[in-house]
Amino acid sequence: MRTGRLAVDGGDPVRTSPLDFSRGVGLLGDEERTAVLEVLESRSLFRYYGPNLLGKVAQFEERLAEFTGASHAVATSSGTAALRCALAAIGVGCGDEVIVPSFTFIATVNAVVTAGAVPVFAEIDDSLGLDHADAAAKITQRTTAVVAVHLENVPCDLDPLVAIAGRAGVPLLEDAAQAMGVSYHDQKVGSVGTMGAFSLQLEKNVTAGEGGALVTSDEPLYLRAARYQDQGGQFVTSHMRERGGELDEPFVGENLRMGEIAGAIAGVQLGKLPGLLECLRSSRRRLAGAIGRVEGMTERRIPDPDGEGGSSLSWFLPNAEVARRFSKALQAEGVPCAQMYGGKPVYANRAILERRTASLKGGPWHCAEHPTTVEYRMGLCPTTEELVGRSLTVPVGPTWAERECEQVAEAVHKVAGALL
Repeated sequence: MRTGRLAVDGGDPVRTSPLDFSRGVGLLGDEERTAVLEVLESRSLFRYYGPNLLGKVAQFEERLAEFTGASHAVATSSGTAALRCALAAIGVGCGDEVIVPSFTFIATVNAVVTAGAVPVFAEIDDSLGLDHADAAAKITQRTTAVVAVHLENVPCDLDPLVAIAGRAGVPLLEDAAQAMGVSYHDQKVGSVGTMGAFSLQLEKNVTAGEGGALVTSDEPLYLRAARYQDQGGQFVTSHMRERGGELDEPFVGENLRMGEIAGAIAGVQLGKLPGLLECLRSSRRRLAGAIGRVEGMTERRIPDPDGEGGSSLSWFLPNAEVARRFSKALQAEGVPCAQMYGGKPVYANRAILERRTASLKGGPWHCAEHPTTVEYRMGLCPTTEELVGRSLTVPVGPTWAERECEQVAEAVHKVAGALL
């Protein structure tokens, strides 16, 4: 292994060319191009009608439901839209509380707040997933849902969370935006809880540039979600069409639909997903083997090693300062790495700390009819803050050859030798 002066201090870097760690976007090619052109030539870009409707969105929904093992799927305009539809289907609203992990992308929280509910933050554990004991402790009579987030293609420990939600009589919503195709005990994530949401944004396993989907095996929840993303199921156009007549329950909704071009791309990408995950897992095994165990670096716990998606390696360093220095030094060596979300809990966002929404009236935190005692401040979830502050993540590329894995391992050992 190479030693010597770190590149961050003026030494020679291990690598001088960038490493490709793209996922679904790296597989875009002729099949997606053909699918898009078919839709364009049909002149039927809207999912419900046109001169020659091809039904690409409907086909994607059917294939995603089959792939995940769920009974139903609803395609949406984004992963955030999928979360919003799921919460609307469950009936989350003003005065309700939703348990969410303190470490996640802001969209998880945004969806709860825009539903008019109050996010209640629970600790994470060393898998970076929701800590089931703290989640249980945060449940109150106002709790209407628990959200489990599968970060960076690693399933969180779902069995105890399913049990906790069941005892409380509330739905478990899986935010699987970053984990399409990942499994937990041989069951696809998203289909374990009551409902599951996915993202098709550019960085995801399956991409359409933007887009999302939710899955469920609960028929009434499926119908409610489908209606909600479709203006409440009452989009009356020049074709006089409606949706959702199965439910005699009128309600207003939003336009969170997916278009046919996105559906065409997503359908092709879904077919490539098993192969992508196989390549990612192979690269991760190769890289993990090359790095081995490094004193001072503790690996992130994987609740189901056989089911994880293989898109990264994460460690915990001795303290936050070392983690920050390690990240900068490894980047200087030509290896992509970062502290996920800046090594901070999601509630560190000013909009959350200051309880701000776009409405000048203040949103769900300032509802006179349903006052809340929930507070947000740094130090709210000390275990989370300590864990993520000293975390470090290196992405893994599906096409990395043995030499590339060896160079990443060499860089890790070089930096560890100097800083640990």
